[in-house]
Amino acid sequence: MQQGEITEDLWVHLVDEIHARHEKVKVVKLGDKIRNDAKIPGDYGSSWQLYKKSLEQKGLSENSILNIEKSSFSILQHLSMDTSDSGPTKGLVIGNVQSGKTANMAGLMAMAADNGFNVFIILSGVIENLRQQTATRLYNDMTPKGSSNLQWQTINQPSPNSRLPEHNISSYNLEENGKKRYFTVVLKNKKRLENLIKWLLEDEKKAKQMKILVIDDEADQASVNTLKIEEEDRTAINRLIKELVHSSKFGGMNYISYTATPYANVLNETTIDSLYPKDFIISLEPSEDYIGPKQIFGMEEPEAVPTVNIIREISDADAALIREIQNEDLGEDIPRSFKQSIQWFVLTVATMRYLEYKNPISMLVHTSFKIIEHQIIADKIEQYVKYMKENYEDTLKELRELYENEKIEFKRNYFLRGMKDYSTPDQVPDYPLFEEIKPELDFIFRLNDNELISHIPIGESGAPKYHKGFHLAIDNSKSQADQQIVRLVYPDKKQMPDMAPAFIVVGGNTLSRGLTLEGLTSTYFLRTTNQADTLMQMGRWFGYRKGYELFPRVWLENIARERFEFLSQMNEELREDVAEYAVNGKSPSEFGPKIKNSYKNNLIKITSNNKMQAAVGAEFDFTGFNSQTIYFEKNVNKLEHNLSLTKSFLNSLPKPEISSNKMIFRDIDKQVVHDYLKNYQVCEKDIQMSCIPALMDWIEENNDLFNNWNIIYSYRNASKNQQNADLEWQIQGENPGANIRTKLTSRSNEEIANIGALRTPADLVADTNYEGANISSTKDVYQIREQAGLSTVPQLIIYKLDKDQRTKKEYLADVNKESSRREPLNFPVDIIGLNIMIPGIANSDTNVKYVTAHINLSSQSVEEEVEED
Repeated sequence: MQQGEITEDLWVHLVDEIHARHEKVKVVKLGDKIRNDAKIPGDYGSSWQLYKKSLEQKGLSENSILNIEKSSFSILQHLSMDTSDSGPTKGLVIGNVQSGKTANMAGLMAMAADNGFNVFIILSGVIENLRQQTATRLYNDMTPKGSSNLQWQTINQPSPNSRLPEHNISSYNLEENGKKRYFTVVLKNKKRLENLIKWLLEDEKKAKQMKILVIDDEADQASVNTLKIEEEDRTAINRLIKELVHSSKFGGMNYISYTATPYANVLNETTIDSLYPKDFIISLEPSEDYIGPKQIFGMEEPEAVPTVNIIREISDADAALIREIQNEDLGEDIPRSFKQSIQWFVLTVATMRYLEYKNPISMLVHTSFKIIEHQIIADKIEQYVKYMKENYEDTLKELRELYENEKIEFKRNYFLRGMKDYSTPDQVPDYPLFEEIKPELDFIFRLNDNELISHIPIGESGAPKYHKGFHLAIDNSKSQADQQIVRLVYPDKKQMPDMAPAFIVVGGNTLSRGLTLEGLTSTYFLRTTNQADTLMQMGRWFGYRKGYELFPRVWLENIARERFEFLSQMNEELREDVAEYAVNGKSPSEFGPKIKNSYKNNLIKITSNNKMQAAVGAEFDFTGFNSQTIYFEKNVNKLEHNLSLTKSFLNSLPKPEISSNKMIFRDIDKQVVHDYLKNYQVCEKDIQMSCIPALMDWIEENNDLFNNWNIIYSYRNASKNQQNADLEWQIQGENPGANIRTKLTSRSNEEIANIGALRTPADLVADTNYEGANISSTKDVYQIREQAGLSTVPQLIIYKLDKDQRTKKEYLADVNKESSRREPLNFPVDIIGLNIMIPGIANSDTNVKYVTAHINLSSQSVEEEVEED
């Protein structure tokens, strides 16, 4: 064989390798109607190939680019260039917060342009500077370097009254084989949308030539119909978008909504003239390099602790002090957690500069929505940074201690173990020695006060002038100052200084949706909301952290962390549901009501932003409930009550089967179980399990849906724990040992322990013949139980946990946990924990009798007044 010649075997091998790469990338899609014969463009001058090349140059992994290509093409296949008879195409694309959603939007635009679509309308949020950011980025994406087959023209704020040449729609080349492509990024504002519609319809002949793709970015924001009097403008926006999408005067109309938080979109109106995604729902799979909710907050089902352990605690006392300072502008010193977040930012700036990182490095401070309070916090930050300089010797000791502790808390091998499919593991930098970064710290604190920390100065030309200290930005609509830029403005390539510029950004709404914070390494996040979509969008720390993977940290108050943990679970369950419905051939019209009936998707929305009441009502369908107690209170009376109740209950049951340290009681009368559960006392902090009384009422209302219960008592072999055996704990003539659990240090306090996970996945199928089965999701559990004939059998698992008064070292040796993250429970008496699983999936055709769940959340809520930017 001559050099360079390809043999048949080599050819087959290459083809198989390409197929294998593409098989790794699967698009989860609900709806299978293909409406065109679109092709993936292969011409090097096509918009798609030029964009693909630019993604490669930006360093995206091969898998990420394949994801964008396959998902873009899958969406494109649903679109139509002639909707005069069929009506508009409407779909929904579910992404992840900060996961590269804009890259997928640009990929779809490029591929659609190559296939003949000629007008692109991007509806972009309600904040002008974010609209401008989106417009600039998309224009750059559509016009990368290279010889292009197409000519892109951007239209800024189109209006029928404008005399600007680029607004003369009658001059547009919209012929079928034309090479011009037009796009505009429009604010979701009543006046601008009215102008857009009038402008598009100014020339009806041109309107008929338009093959339009409307991309609604952050589609859950402003686009859905709220029907509330106090939100008249937002309802008007919904009306105008519907007017645009359902106009019969355009040649082709396709409306695609993109969002990472689709709850409002799938729970809103489902009528034919609404914006409901009737044609398809696609779930974008994030890149293997994405650090999202699941990685940072972990999962309950199946049990998985956070793989990227970067959350740090803001104590209740610290949170209260910050609020006092904000509300009354008090002269108190800022709390320790806030100081540590600023110290960590200083350390990361020094470290990343030492590692020759050149791009901007940022800190996010989100403690209030109120504009008036942003200035107070900014002033406190400036005062503390100057204090650090004035007391540099003491500061250096504190910086060293924090740095060394964090190096232990989140090691490089922890990150690589948690992100096992990371595309560039060899390029993840490790922490330098403190002595190596000290010169960078010395340099920072030698700067004069004006350069050490200030707003962004304005140079003689009127352009921003960046220095080597900390740029303090207050990002809200009222931020202004003479000779300085107060709002966040990152340098462009020409303005970039010779070392990575640093930014401390204080703000509210503009920081909680859409705005990308470059090089985000430290976040101090205090204020929270009970609304799931708003809360998830606040997670600016989600995303990609190439070149500084080990350095991000997030300080959260407990309530915010708990809600993010809950949302992490809800987010994954929603994606699983989309996948399950897609496999079963369901349409989006059948998907929405399933979410509407799910108690979990209502749970976080129980409370509102007005003054908190002690108890509120909500209607839940508990079908598919699968929850465990993870919070336990050091209340001796409650603990002893649960122990006595459980001992009597288990000993009152018929003789069990005993297998693998489990007692299995089958076909136990419903009423007996209900009486036990109603008397079991739950820690008030455990939001999900606080639903037990309402759950019991609901089961009794829907008595015909379920059979009697299976009960599993899961224990530890007493012989392995003989020195701590409780001889008084006699169950069915046996002396079963207590289970071993530890508490999560960062999520517990002196009075309440959070154990993270109570159950093991195997326990959920202990009453089947599939105990050795591989369980990776809740769906696996339900499938196994259905195969075992238990699809209508509710299950209760009971655990007795060792109160644990042994030393931390002995305990951790037993359970093989990382010592920095867990501690012994150290409770006065043993603990009873439960897992309750109700079978089935909530379906749209289930005639559910709802009950009102009165859940006391007084300890879980924050009184909050939202002040819009």
